[in-house]
Amino acid sequence: MKRLLVRMAILAPMAILAVGCGQTAQSHGGPVRDHVSFVDTLRGKGVTVDIVGNVSQPFLHAQSGTSVRLSGGALPTPADLQSFDYGSAPAASADAGQIQPDGSMKTVIIDWVGPPHFFRAERLLVIYIGSDASVINLLTSILGPQFAGR
Repeated sequence: MKRLLVRMAILAPMAILAVGCGQTAQSHGGPVRDHVSFVDTLRGKGVTVDIVGNVSQPFLHAQSGTSVRLSGGALPTPADLQSFDYGSAPAASADAGQIQPDGSMKTVIIDWVGPPHFFRAERLLVIYIGSDASVINLLTSILGPQFAGR
């Protein structure tokens, strides 16, 4: 038991050093797959994530939708997002397939209050409505390039 504790004591400073050297933070050591890992990764980048409440969109069939407000980190002003969690990656992909490259829907007409940006990773679909480049850059760094939007 003492040997294990000594190893942990030696590894802990190395982990702190690795994080301090600018390595990318990921949820529990893995990629973003769902809403929980998305929020965890945002927080790992120094962003404050406030859960605003539940949200739904008429063109999405997600298991759950959450409205979140981001602030801090590299964001000069707070930003609101919608995060949708799916039971499977194919279900998320099917909904993403209903969204045109410009952010319009194949089956529903949506009047967005700003330019829409759609991001997806495995069982997660994220919508950001706005034009703040720092928000788009943050989402791109975590989820990859948007798959639809303006």
